Amino acid sequence: MWRHRVLACALVTGMLPGRAGAQTPIVFGFLEGATRVYVQRAVEGAAVRLGRPACQDLLTDFSDASGQPLSTTLAASGRTPAGALAQLRFIEDRDAPQCLAGVTLAFTQIGSRVIRVCGRQFKDRFLGNRRITEFIMIHEFLHTLGLGENPPTSEAITKQVEFRCGV
Repeated sequence: MWRHRVLACALVTGMLPGRAGAQTPIVFGFLEGATRVYVQRAVEGAAVRLGRPACQDLLTDFSDASGQPLSTTLAASGRTPAGALAQLRFIEDRDAPQCLAGVTLAFTQIGSRVIRVCGRQFKDRFLGNRRITEFIMIHEFLHTLGLGENPPTSEAITKQVEFRCGV
């Protein structure tokens, strides 16, 4: 009987509006199932963080190449930050030059809907500090909205993500 109540509570909770991270991230090509799960958890954690007003301030902190705040780009899409994150695809690309260097966790191109993940490094960092992997996913999300790099530097972006979303 108690199992039915637990299941019913889980189903009702899953149907509540406004739940950040309610959608399971779409991930492809991961050689290790555990790494795939770590990426999913990091993206889900990033979605929860993006649901907080303080974290959403990132979207006015940064602009695209034309000078438009990222919040304008997001508003034009008609999605919430978590909703836009849920539309992205996460692909393992462990043999990419960025990954072979050994320090990159994930990367993307400006405006792309695909975030490439360096599986080995990502797994190690997730196990050591899950928060950082959530910040990196938010960092890459900002690039999908049009944020370039240099300027600002990659480190400056991640530092601002941690400042706004680290609570």
